[in-house]
Amino acid sequence: MSAQSEANLKGIPTKPYDLLREGLIVFAFVAVLTIVLAAIFSSPDYPAVTIKEVAQKQPIAYLQMVTDYFSGNSDLQTYGPPYTKNPENAQTFLGIAPANIFGVTIPIDAQKDFVITPLEGIAKMDPGVKTALDQFQAAGDKQQQAWIKNYSDALDKAAKDEESGAHQSTTTKAETGKDTASTLNLPTGDYGPVSVLMQSMLTFARAGFMAGALNTTSTSPYAFDNTKALLFMAGDVESDVADKLDMQGGEWGIGHETGNYPGAWWLWPYTFLYQIPAIGNSPNADALVGGIMGILLLVLIFLPLIPVLNRIPKWLKVYRVIWRDWYKEHGKT
Repeated sequence: MSAQSEANLKGIPTKPYDLLREGLIVFAFVAVLTIVLAAIFSSPDYPAVTIKEVAQKQPIAYLQMVTDYFSGNSDLQTYGPPYTKNPENAQTFLGIAPANIFGVTIPIDAQKDFVITPLEGIAKMDPGVKTALDQFQAAGDKQQQAWIKNYSDALDKAAKDEESGAHQSTTTKAETGKDTASTLNLPTGDYGPVSVLMQSMLTFARAGFMAGALNTTSTSPYAFDNTKALLFMAGDVESDVADKLDMQGGEWGIGHETGNYPGAWWLWPYTFLYQIPAIGNSPNADALVGGIMGILLLVLIFLPLIPVLNRIPKWLKVYRVIWRDWYKEHGKT
């Protein structure tokens, strides 16, 4: 300690503290504990759900997702900032919509970005897809929606039949000796060019190209932004996976790890708020939780300046536990 520091602290009780030693002790303890627990329990992490995996294992679910975007009527199409210009859909807190302040920072047209653009790329390599796409785009909006609805209804029926075991939606390699990316078996219907387009989207995704096509930008040869690929999957598919893992919002969501493992317990004040029905069931749930946590953070920051609350440490007397050796020697002065 310098002479100036000693002068400033003259008459003030102090105690020695080796910060470096304490830091090394804590680091060593945590490192050993982490290695031991990892060796005993391994990793509880559930592998990432990919577009390729969904297309291969659940083709009907994948196509239902694609046709939803293709119709232009998906929830994402009118989500609001930061993706679309629908400010009325932005979540609010105390009458304020933070997303509207910043506006549309990541513009997304789900129909075009998630379906039309990938199909245009496929059409450059497949004349059949180009013909089907041209036919679809040349038709009127009413006809387009009729084709998509007929195809979507057929998918819904196939999904119900598959659940009941009455319908085998795909032909497997074991049955045909061919690759699993075979044609989806749907009943005959008035699908127009939609059946060709959706089959090409299924084949494209099963080959593992869909995520790359969504993340590709015209300004960079490298893909650093995965927003579109993540949003593409942020629907019923990931919700079903979360449901099977008991990781829905009503089950503590991100604070609940897969399997019988403790999750991010330090986030419990945040996830706890979602368990309050008035908050968790609100369309503004995220904004409410974020606003409440922001207010609590400000309270902690300015606690020394807030009347009554700044007296809590003196009332709790936790400092007497920390400085117990000094109080033991000098009494209750």
